[in-house]
Amino acid sequence: MKNKIYMASLLILLSINFSLVAQFEVHDLFNKGIEFYRQQKYSEAQRTFFDILKNNPQSNLQTVVKLMLAKSYYKLEDYPASLLVIEDFIGKYPESSYLDDIYFLKGNIHYRQNDYTQAIENWQWVIYNGTDNRLKKLAGEYVFHTLELFLTERQISALSKKYPDDLFTGLVEIVQAKKMINSGQVEEGESRLQKFVEEYPYHFYAETAANILRDRKGTSLSSNTILIIKSSQEENKKISNAIAKGFLYAAYEMSQRDKQKVVQIDTLSVPNNVLRAIEQTMEYLEKKHPLAVVGPIDDDQSTVLALLSRYEYFPFISPLSSEKGLAAISPYAFQINPDAEIKGRFLAEYAVKELGLKTFATLAPTDEYGMSIIKGFEETITENNAEIVEKQWYYENTTDFSRQFKIIRHKGFYLTFRDSVLAVDSTLSEEIIQENYKKYLNEILFSESTRREIDSTQVASKGIDGLFIVTYPEYISYIAPQFAFQNIQTQLLGNEGWNNADLLAKHRLYLDGLIYITAGYFDPQSWNYTAFVSRFRQQMQESPEVYHLLGYDLGKWMITQYEPGINRGVYRDKLIKGELYQGMLENIDFGIKPRVNSQLNIIKFYRGQILKMK
Repeated sequence: MKNKIYMASLLILLSINFSLVAQFEVHDLFNKGIEFYRQQKYSEAQRTFFDILKNNPQSNLQTVVKLMLAKSYYKLEDYPASLLVIEDFIGKYPESSYLDDIYFLKGNIHYRQNDYTQAIENWQWVIYNGTDNRLKKLAGEYVFHTLELFLTERQISALSKKYPDDLFTGLVEIVQAKKMINSGQVEEGESRLQKFVEEYPYHFYAETAANILRDRKGTSLSSNTILIIKSSQEENKKISNAIAKGFLYAAYEMSQRDKQKVVQIDTLSVPNNVLRAIEQTMEYLEKKHPLAVVGPIDDDQSTVLALLSRYEYFPFISPLSSEKGLAAISPYAFQINPDAEIKGRFLAEYAVKELGLKTFATLAPTDEYGMSIIKGFEETITENNAEIVEKQWYYENTTDFSRQFKIIRHKGFYLTFRDSVLAVDSTLSEEIIQENYKKYLNEILFSESTRREIDSTQVASKGIDGLFIVTYPEYISYIAPQFAFQNIQTQLLGNEGWNNADLLAKHRLYLDGLIYITAGYFDPQSWNYTAFVSRFRQQMQESPEVYHLLGYDLGKWMITQYEPGINRGVYRDKLIKGELYQGMLENIDFGIKPRVNSQLNIIKFYRGQILKMK
């Protein structure tokens, strides 16, 4: 009997120990996922959190893991996947302490999808039900800005019926007052705000109203200080430090040449967390009131700072974000990296007008960037009476592009057939041509005697004039050989994702003749560049790289427009109206969209050389 009791006790102890070991393993995996997320390795983070959920369904970390999985999908711009995780979370854990974060994230996703009413309703949940006061405050700011910038009076009225309480009624009053100020009814708008602050000093949005009144004075503020926001995140630190050093060198160089161009450069390192980054920036703004702000690198932080610039009245310069609509958020926001739509339009214009191409196929990722650049490309192609005959897409982590290239290859065969038939009889309809093409495939092209030769890709597909492939550097090693294997003879066109000299050299046999766009370009053999390198090394004690050049161009462009005693409003206007700036790396001019740089370069990869065409 004693042996049985002993064995039972031993089994219980072993099961407890095994359970503890499993829990420790899950915690270690979770910490690994958090570290991936912190380093902005969102794909690795997503896989780690997904594996935890899949392999440890009884883990006590289920809720926080699902939250981090949803946030990882959000960062990867896979909004449908993120929403699936969110809905599952809300259904299973209605009492979770993470619901604040979940609803806030859900609002952010709907905002990114331009579904502003749904975004507001989810942020409203945080305001009404949340326990995290900082998150409630941020949700309140998001609701206010979204109502002001994106919703019509009719949409606001519909929401007012859904939220008939004093909190939302007061918010609408402030929004309407701010819209009056924006439209030029300044005195009436400010009077309504002042009355609201006096009558409802403890209202949730009383501080918002008071800040608008206070910040109205911001446009007349003068300063000789420019703030550069840097990232303390390890992965972005090198880039932001290089931009700041390039800017500092430009300030030094300009001060040596012209004593009227002496400015002070401050830097502020912020964490990856959006809320903490904005808090630190606002603390600085309240103390020092700089003339302008440059940075940060993170897109979410840039979006919030662009919104903030609208109400604090300071010029905000985003050096790297290519997100469509960022500059439209605020009349004080500037995008130096042209947005994806402008990039698509620029390349299409060159392909049609300079290269004379008429028919195009496209291959692009299904993310927001890919869809936006294709939209700009397609619109310009259509406007110029050319034609996109085939559009193909690919998902994240794709390594096999054979299906997409086969479809494009076969479309080329069809176009060759169509053109030859129309050359004989131009009155034939598309329907008749397609019927004849099917017969051609069955009876001649893919007959038993020639099928092997055709399927072996020995016969080139020549019917498409240009193939625009939108990619990121990590996909080039998969795309290049598969494109060559399919024997599609066309002019290969690309986005800035192709701008990688090492990868181009590695796949030079497949990519000869590639033409692509890039915002930044410099000739390492030019006299201007070599002279700059010498001066920079002497002063800064290091060799400049690409992001040093970007910082230098930003600094020189901005300081050129500076003059002693200038205020924020006049400075903003001078940045907008200034002449084309021709930089070491980038040119800056706002010719297509307000405050969005429209300057790009056309690059050709030819016989192993990278050549600037335009």
